[in-house]
Amino acid sequence: MTDARTLALAAAALLASALPAAAQAPRVNLDQFDGRWFEIARNDNGMQRDCSRAQIDFNPANEANRYSILVTCTRRETGRVETLRANASVTDTATNAKFRFSLTGLLSFGGLASQQYWVWDHAPDYSWAIMGLPNKSSWWIWHRSQSPSASVRAATLARARALGFSTTEIVQTGV
Repeated sequence: MTDARTLALAAAALLASALPAAAQAPRVNLDQFDGRWFEIARNDNGMQRDCSRAQIDFNPANEANRYSILVTCTRRETGRVETLRANASVTDTATNAKFRFSLTGLLSFGGLASQQYWVWDHAPDYSWAIMGLPNKSSWWIWHRSQSPSASVRAATLARARALGFSTTEIVQTGV
């Protein structure tokens, strides 16, 4: 029994050492991160299934490290524009790359509807950013331009793959 347990522990340690380490989020300059971002790609997720021309606005709130968030989406089938409002706070002031979004309005459920979002990478000039959930189950590529070049799209998708995001069910948006 001891030999089997030792073998199992050794195999688990070997397997774990072969897995890539979790990427450390890059430091985010909040002054450069503020403003409007346009979604250019994301993984397929239920909430945005019929969504096109998504954009997100990060607007500084009155308190330090807090933001007012406005997400806008146009439904493909109806052309109806939908908005979602949230408040966000920086949860890791060492990097400023981790946020907690809390929905506002009717969908807030008294402040219980909240989610962590991380900035996994960004361009040095903040022209693009990759955001996602900590477990990487959902992710988005945001760009400052509504229609970045094909080479920028390819490079940011390659970066998302390198960070460990699945791009098998990708939704190209903003084209």
